[in-house]
Amino acid sequence: MYQQISVNGEDFVGLLGLATDSYALLSSNFGDVPVLEVPIIKTRIYGTNLVGLFCTGNSHGLLLPYFIDDEKIDKIRKLLSEFDTHVEISRVIDRFTAIGNLVAVNDNAAIVSPKFKDLRVFEDTLDVEIVQRDIAGHEEVGSCCVATNKGFLVHPDAEEESREISEIFKVRGRAGSVNFGFPFVGSGLIANSNGYVTGLRTTGIELGRIDDALGFLEG
Repeated sequence: MYQQISVNGEDFVGLLGLATDSYALLSSNFGDVPVLEVPIIKTRIYGTNLVGLFCTGNSHGLLLPYFIDDEKIDKIRKLLSEFDTHVEISRVIDRFTAIGNLVAVNDNAAIVSPKFKDLRVFEDTLDVEIVQRDIAGHEEVGSCCVATNKGFLVHPDAEEESREISEIFKVRGRAGSVNFGFPFVGSGLIANSNGYVTGLRTTGIELGRIDDALGFLEG
């Protein structure tokens, strides 16, 4: 259900990958992560392992920064097709390239940062309702919230916004932190409906809250 790891000494694993209920895209230096229970593609983005920082996606689509070339997109598409997983892959043509920090998404909806002016690529690729807003006063909504099809974990300062966020994603969630009190949960958590991966510094109390927020304590 969950796995705690450090990737080459890095506990902020959310910067290194993303997971959906159809696939996971992780940095090339990631180890095995069986808890996600989906096909895993390992790659590098712009010569770095910061896959989770630069990319976002759900079961319908995957969004990459504008500087990703056709060869990289074709390679990812081919690898996904080998697992019989077919998703829409698009570039976000915008000066803001840390897309993973700026979008929180599941298969029901996406919260997109107010920094973006044109939302069409998000609508067309993710194929869900798009809501543009901040979270707890932060425009980096992807770093403030991790959403799956079973729940969401959100920045501690957004506890009063949890009901609104629940109505958007159509799942229950709660506020919490990762890596011994770090509030920007997207940087330290990769999750889907099957399980999640977080850093070694995430405490037992934090793990319990994540379990509850992501719906693993129900039933």
